[in-house]
Amino acid sequence: MGKSILFICSGNTCRSVMAEYLLRHRAKEAGLNLEATSAGLFAFTGDAATEEALQALSELGIDAREHRSRKLHPRLLEEADLVLAMTERHKEELLRLAPEQAGKIFLLKEYADILTSGQEAQQSAEKEYEIPDPFGQSLEAYRRARQEIDRAVQAIIAQSMGKGGKNMRIAVGSDHGGFQAKQVIIEHLRSRGLEAVDFGTDSEESCDYPDIAQPVAEAVRSGECTFGILICGTGIGMSIAANKIKGIRAALCNDTFSARMAREHNDANILCLGARVLGLGLMLDIVDVYLNGSFVGGRHKTRVEKIDALD
Repeated sequence: MGKSILFICSGNTCRSVMAEYLLRHRAKEAGLNLEATSAGLFAFTGDAATEEALQALSELGIDAREHRSRKLHPRLLEEADLVLAMTERHKEELLRLAPEQAGKIFLLKEYADILTSGQEAQQSAEKEYEIPDPFGQSLEAYRRARQEIDRAVQAIIAQSMGKGGKNMRIAVGSDHGGFQAKQVIIEHLRSRGLEAVDFGTDSEESCDYPDIAQPVAEAVRSGECTFGILICGTGIGMSIAANKIKGIRAALCNDTFSARMAREHNDANILCLGARVLGLGLMLDIVDVYLNGSFVGGRHKTRVEKIDALD
């Protein structure tokens, strides 16, 4: 059996429900054996998830209508491999109830930061780890909470890759202008435990970028590869060529914010980079942010469907 993760909030009808079902959903996508459960410190047993939580999850194709809340029992803390809370108050109460379990109790976003940075997270004004309670608020507040939770869940999934799950296959290609960057990116992907499929080019000898963009885009469209990364001098030529292939949404990104938005809002399935525009360090940061992201759905799903209808 894989790792068992217990999510904790107050009533077990909003945040912890979304975390539980998001982890199940993302783990299934990645072929990972992760067990997710949830409970509430102050829950009334048997309550359904709020309508807004159900709606926020359904926008990603997740059905949580069978969920029923349960109040936290010490046995649940003992059985879980990892306990992830939503706020400092939750964490403090968990540590009070079971101080002997301190080594496996974290805030959800705190734990995601540890995985991402590789070191103990430090609470500060720059790093806010709490996920506010959307209960009684608008659907948009629930979507914001879902987005925060999903980012943290994606960090857990990324860290778990290569430990019993099927790795994402990333199609990588470049022309001569991006050849050196391509080699570095492939090495970086493999160091993360991801499978990088090299579609060329194989040297710095001059070649035509459409000849590389097409097979990478075809591999992504067919499902042979999960995502694609294309590099040329500016990234412009690769993005234009890749977007000629039906079903492809290739995004040219020169910063990490654009990379995150490309995944969250545009559901981009190919990342395009300019080797003569970006330094290698920033390029790798952009790759990581892009691959760690996830589509948030909602109104953006409608917009992406309209894009696809243009093909």
